[in-house]
Amino acid sequence: MTFTVYTFEVVAGQEWIFPVDEDHFEMFFAMNGKVISNWNPPVMKINHEERFYSDFPWLGEHVPFLRKPAVEALGHILLKYGQLLPVRGEEVWLFNATTALDALDHERSQIVYFDDGNILAIERHVFDRGRIGTAEVFKLSMRASPVFVTDSFVEQVRSAGLRGVSFKALWNSADL
Repeated sequence: MTFTVYTFEVVAGQEWIFPVDEDHFEMFFAMNGKVISNWNPPVMKINHEERFYSDFPWLGEHVPFLRKPAVEALGHILLKYGQLLPVRGEEVWLFNATTALDALDHERSQIVYFDDGNILAIERHVFDRGRIGTAEVFKLSMRASPVFVTDSFVEQVRSAGLRGVSFKALWNSADL
């Protein structure tokens, strides 16, 4: 049986969400798989102009935002793998993935490194299936890691009929 790992992908025309204070972008990039215990909700604003409704307003693949229908449909799954954090200004929640796995196969992936050895970019992802185990949602423990999801999560999103959300397949176990 094949196993696929995905990231969230922006849909053309999808609503975007932004922090009112641009300094908060750094806070989102710095999320690295750790629990946030002293959350100070930022003020967010959804860009509705000439955009279609999304249950997942877009900021980036590293910080999924969810509207109430998505939280109601997926909250029981997401809370196994992280936190749903409220924001101010809009009725949306930020998903902070706290399941950080060392699941990247560094030998088979195509990785660009900084001089200090940290990862700059991953051009081709190859995962170690055994390290993912039964996790449906995870991230790598690196700065601005995308949130990765598996087939079972994607199926739950689709069966819930959520709108304005898409996924990009990054790796399939059959590719090995």
